[in-house]
Amino acid sequence: MAAGLKRVDMALQLLRLNAYPGRIAATKTGSVVPDGAFFLDFARPLKALRAFGIGPVTGFLVPVIHQGESRGGFVISVSRSEPYFVDLKPLWAHHQPGHKVAAAGSADNLAIVADFAAQFPEDCR
Repeated sequence: MAAGLKRVDMALQLLRLNAYPGRIAATKTGSVVPDGAFFLDFARPLKALRAFGIGPVTGFLVPVIHQGESRGGFVISVSRSEPYFVDLKPLWAHHQPGHKVAAAGSADNLAIVADFAAQFPEDCR
């Protein structure tokens, strides 16, 4: 990191987008890339993270899917200290078993990776 720059980790934010009723958009930067939104992917399971594999849950690996994908592959981390942490398990319980959602158009893999990096920079490291 360049001298004088401070890294700022942002918490998960969940949004409803008018163009995608019934889906929950996710970002950690406060904005969604136009034509590059990511949504919670209820077709895949939420994974609990525990210190040393035991003990209380310290975070979740949350599956997300790009609007141009028909099958998601990305996950983001959400720590216990983030505001939406307590909502994730009930959201998955309510929406599972998730159903596959048709992709809204198509996007090339490089664009999807760039959109992920723009919206979840700390999850790219």
